[in-house]
Amino acid sequence: MKRFICVLLSALMLISTTSLLFSCKDNEEEKNTDREVKVYDEESIFYERSLVSDELPSADFGGRAFRVVSVMPDEIYIPEEQRNQGDLILDAKFARTQTVESRFNTEVKIVYSGNLTEVADYVSKTVLASADEFDLLIGQVMSTGGLVIKRLFLNWYDIEHIDFSKPWWYTSNKDALTYDGKAPIAISHLNQSAVGGAYCLYFNKNLAASYELGDLYKLVLDGKWTFDKLHELVKDIYVDNGDDKRDENDFYGFSQMQGTALNSYLWAFDNPIVTKDEDGVPQVAVKTDKINSIVQGIYDFCFNTNGVYFDPYKTNNDSVASQLFYAKRSIFMMNYLGSAKNEALRNFEDDYGLLPLPKFNDEQAEYKTMVGGHHTCLAVPKTVKDTAFVGAVVEALSAESWKTVTPTLYEIALKTRYLRDSESKEIMDIIINGTTFDFGSVYDNWKGFAFMLENMMMNRNPNFESYYSSQYSSARVHYKTLVKAMNKMG
Repeated sequence: MKRFICVLLSALMLISTTSLLFSCKDNEEEKNTDREVKVYDEESIFYERSLVSDELPSADFGGRAFRVVSVMPDEIYIPEEQRNQGDLILDAKFARTQTVESRFNTEVKIVYSGNLTEVADYVSKTVLASADEFDLLIGQVMSTGGLVIKRLFLNWYDIEHIDFSKPWWYTSNKDALTYDGKAPIAISHLNQSAVGGAYCLYFNKNLAASYELGDLYKLVLDGKWTFDKLHELVKDIYVDNGDDKRDENDFYGFSQMQGTALNSYLWAFDNPIVTKDEDGVPQVAVKTDKINSIVQGIYDFCFNTNGVYFDPYKTNNDSVASQLFYAKRSIFMMNYLGSAKNEALRNFEDDYGLLPLPKFNDEQAEYKTMVGGHHTCLAVPKTVKDTAFVGAVVEALSAESWKTVTPTLYEIALKTRYLRDSESKEIMDIIINGTTFDFGSVYDNWKGFAFMLENMMMNRNPNFESYYSSQYSSARVHYKTLVKAMNKMG
């Protein structure tokens, strides 16, 4: 009952904060007055999720510090100067951590933070020296995957109270990221960079209507939203600004950013890097019957399609490709799901919609969502002695993140405030439910095929066979070394 009351109080605080933010801009007030949600009523996602028990026992840890090393400290700890400043997500994270601290009489403390290289070096040095200095690593996924080879972490399946069957743990933990009952890395809703880092497509509804692109939502819901369909819609939409020079000052059907956004097509088209053989051993599997068509298709889309602007600069969130969309010089753009809460889209004058990345073809059963490579993951150093303590706190933080922080992002920030039609809400659920993590990506450490499409397109190389031949041997050695390290865990 106490926990339930805490959830309600947190939700009520979020409502008052939301109402205050809605009054900040006159031109937004009219759009948002009918979209506030009563998060405490029985139909709200907050209420529904509050009823899901984490089944953790009562415990009093006597004020003991829960020590965290992180590349993104604000995923778990919010500094005092950032609290109660009107940021709904930060306030939800702070309330969540307070709830868990109060429940178990513990204190979350950041003992070290830095960039991915600094954190990886600190973790290696500390654990290899057998120094008991932290309880949890919230690390950048690629660099943390590389640390697994050094056998620095415990197996999540050996940590008390961790239950991968619960909805706050991504299902990939149980299948793709587990090998022979071992999982040195896990991803939950505590990793909000993974939640908001899912790739998707945005489209300008006004421009789409003027170009008579049809009912895009229906295409998605009917399972007909494919790469060929996207190409058909945008291929001829190009308007020069009058200087006879093709650049970012013209108008396009689609603006494509570089970077990890390109890699997301591999998973959207259901072509994982690594799969398990009949004995359950991970094997490089990127070379499929359709991979050549995928690579050539992306190449033609980016470089041989009149209606597509390919951003020559390797940036992500504030890419030139995104700026084209914000300036209404493209109908579609690819970006993160969490970008909907950024200022550029909050202040966007036209109505916009949301779509999943397309399927490869009609035969593909489901829409797949790739998360940008910047996201974090969780790992427990093998220097930890009290695994029950760590397991209880991590499970509770993950559960409360799923119950309050994620709904704040989706239900208040995205669905209620920024997305502007009921269909986008349904589409967003498709994107969320399609989120997947590949063994070959999470454990890549920049030595496998996770960045294949990015590297090939940046070098304007459509020849998969040559790229595969040059990379396969080293990638295979990397994954075999990784499997050997996991075999020796526990």
